[in-house]
Amino acid sequence: MKEIVVASGKGGTGKTTVASSLAVYLAKKGVRVFTADADVDAPDLLLALGGGRTLFSIDIKESEKASIDKSKCTACGKCTEVCPFGAIVAQNGGQPIVVELMCEGCGVCKLVCPSGAIEVKRTDTGTISIQETKYGFGCVTGKLKLGEHNSGHLVASIRNIGRGKAQDAASDVCIVDAAPGIGCPVIASITGADYVIAVTEPTPAAKRNLERLSKVIKHFGVPAGVVINMGGYSKDFETALKDWIVHELGFQFLGEIPVDYEVVKALVHMKPIIEFNPDTKASKALAAIAQKVGEIL
Repeated sequence: MKEIVVASGKGGTGKTTVASSLAVYLAKKGVRVFTADADVDAPDLLLALGGGRTLFSIDIKESEKASIDKSKCTACGKCTEVCPFGAIVAQNGGQPIVVELMCEGCGVCKLVCPSGAIEVKRTDTGTISIQETKYGFGCVTGKLKLGEHNSGHLVASIRNIGRGKAQDAASDVCIVDAAPGIGCPVIASITGADYVIAVTEPTPAAKRNLERLSKVIKHFGVPAGVVINMGGYSKDFETALKDWIVHELGFQFLGEIPVDYEVVKALVHMKPIIEFNPDTKASKALAAIAQKVGEIL
């Protein structure tokens, strides 16, 4: 089974549009597809695919939080003094409480507590669920709990579960819709992948962020190709960008998707553009890109 990660150096480049269209196109061509949404802060791959039916759901405990046993606490105030995040505050009377949204679980408070009243316990990080889409393939997705920071751990769990489910389904390819940027969730998505599709725009800001993303991709030695989305505004810049992608970054150029407002309509109707309107400019460009990716596979 091949694992393809669709990533972008910045948000809003159309990464999920590419991932959903690629999955549906390959599935309709007889390729056994499985998908994973690794953007646990804002998962929307299922929205682009029209939703799904929940087959399996599990809570993930990867976060740690301080917990104070009031029966042992002497209200000495040492924990409030040393907490580097200001997550322990004193109530009236000096009794300390933990503000969970601010606690990072570092354990400094536990070290200084003279009465042993503080423990650092595992708490919920988020949830992972397996969904069945209307296109016949599965999608593993996760949701990070409000205020939690262990998104890299959650993404790693999503990929592990997704690989297992994809192998159980004898899938040919698993398409991972990564988070934007170059942080922990993206690193957890790219590590061990077979191919990365980097989606960018023909703008200086997007180019700069693509360059940052390319360093992560190259660090892990994963082959990659680039899709330029929302093309047509600046032909000179786009020509220079394509040349830079191939000759400076050393990535394959997979194709360009023109500006097409039918894509917005497709998102409103919760359908990949290649199904919503196969005859539109964006659909034809995405079909050509998907065909090229299929040949790479």
